[in-house]
Amino acid sequence: MWCMIVLMGCQGHARAASRGHSKWLDLPIEQLIEIADRDFNDGNKKDTALMCYTIVANRYDSSMSVKHKEMCKNASMRMWSIYFYDYYDYPKCFDCLARALEIASDAGIEDANIYLGFGCMYQTISEECSNTELGIKALNYYQQALEVGLKTHDDQHSDMASTDVLAMSHNLGRMSQAEGIWQQYLELPEDNATWILRRYNKMLYQAFHSIEQGQLDDAISTFDRQLQLIDTTQYSRLIYFTLIEKGKVQARRGDYRSAIADVHHAEKIAVELEMKYCKLEAYGLLARYYQQLGDHSAREHYYNNYTLLKDTLTNYQQLASVSEMEFRNELRGMEQEMAEVKQHRELMSIVTLVSLGFLLVLLVLLYLVYRKNGELTRSNQLLYQKNVEMLRAEEEERRMRRQLQDKEPIPTPVTAAPEADVKYKGSHLSDEDKNQLLSRIQEVMDNNPEIYTPDFSLERLATLLGSRYKYVSQVINEYYNQNFNNFLNSYRIKEACKRMGDLEHYGNYTIEAISESVGFKSRSTFVTSFKRITGLTPSQYQRLARKEAE
Repeated sequence: MWCMIVLMGCQGHARAASRGHSKWLDLPIEQLIEIADRDFNDGNKKDTALMCYTIVANRYDSSMSVKHKEMCKNASMRMWSIYFYDYYDYPKCFDCLARALEIASDAGIEDANIYLGFGCMYQTISEECSNTELGIKALNYYQQALEVGLKTHDDQHSDMASTDVLAMSHNLGRMSQAEGIWQQYLELPEDNATWILRRYNKMLYQAFHSIEQGQLDDAISTFDRQLQLIDTTQYSRLIYFTLIEKGKVQARRGDYRSAIADVHHAEKIAVELEMKYCKLEAYGLLARYYQQLGDHSAREHYYNNYTLLKDTLTNYQQLASVSEMEFRNELRGMEQEMAEVKQHRELMSIVTLVSLGFLLVLLVLLYLVYRKNGELTRSNQLLYQKNVEMLRAEEEERRMRRQLQDKEPIPTPVTAAPEADVKYKGSHLSDEDKNQLLSRIQEVMDNNPEIYTPDFSLERLATLLGSRYKYVSQVINEYYNQNFNNFLNSYRIKEACKRMGDLEHYGNYTIEAISESVGFKSRSTFVTSFKRITGLTPSQYQRLARKEAE
């Protein structure tokens, strides 16, 4: 019955997933962990993993074995990881970490990884908000992680925590705060060939200590020895971090050319590993250092890269937030189902008294679900028809624009005014300039197949138009009330719809192939954009298109 109740409150993917809750609820903890770990490592199945981990964590009971308590604790930590890296839901992150700490305390388990999680969360929030107090709280948690790691001989998490303690202490100007625990760490052996991170951390301590003493040349020399130690792809992230810190020291002593060289190397690593926030940091430093050298052209280039990437990350976080809201409704239904199933099991003694009523309610709910499924099917068909009609209308509008362009050539845009420091403030674009630029934008977007290539960008569009990218961005924002990425994605999604309807040429294409053919690099971005624009998932749209052609 509870499964049917959840089904009534969800739609689409949530309905399909909820049908699997009942079988998951009855699985043993070991099997749930096996399923969750498998899907956790599959980047496209994090939602399923989160459901299974949630079931395990909610099964926690103080009377269960230590082995099962540890599984519940580990499940809470994996939930934290998903909420932190995929949904940016810090309140949920805190709940998961607090739950893991509660379970660990009850089981008599000391886990440095829990404190690392708290530190990572508070560090991220402090950097986003520029809040020093939260940074200090992050440092305190990292210190706890190091203390617990040393106490329990957890080499892996001790070494990880030590890196974080050093970095945060240095950034906050609190190296003395970590001195006591660091003396214990410095005494640890480092003869094992696998303890590269330990040797790296001890060098990092020396480098930061040299910086505090004003011995910048010694610090740079130590950074160079670190880079020789970790010069493998296995430690690419550490190489990035070391190059950035070395570049900061080079800049501090006024050698901006060397600083730029180090940060360029770090930027290359960030690009190769798709570390978006690291690229953002590198672009910001490069813009600052080139400005110090008086190279305004290079400064402008990297400042523009910084601005564009920041906008992209903001959009990504917003999409992730929307995705989470949709999934949270599903997860809330599952959690409610779990609570009701637990209550049901506790009241098994009176099941015989209500069995007839239960059966009746179940039949009613089944009927309601059947009817709701029919309504959903009809709703999807209406959405599909609405999108098809919209595409036809837009195609007719494009045809008319082409006819007008053939009769009356579009005038060349006037020269744009210099960029202002504040977005669009002081722009010298007149209404006539904007209309001319808008017509040229529409002409390119309607006729140039290059917009369906993965690397098409705002800068490329501006180049094709012979205009500045800021003016192009301004016109798109003011006329379409959206940024360039959403504007471009709307064209690509509409083209994807056309191709799904063209069974003669694209009938054998998969969703991934359609996505790639219109310029999307990520399936998840394609699916999210498609759902936002059409109201349907790509699979639903393709299925309805094929059904329409029968």
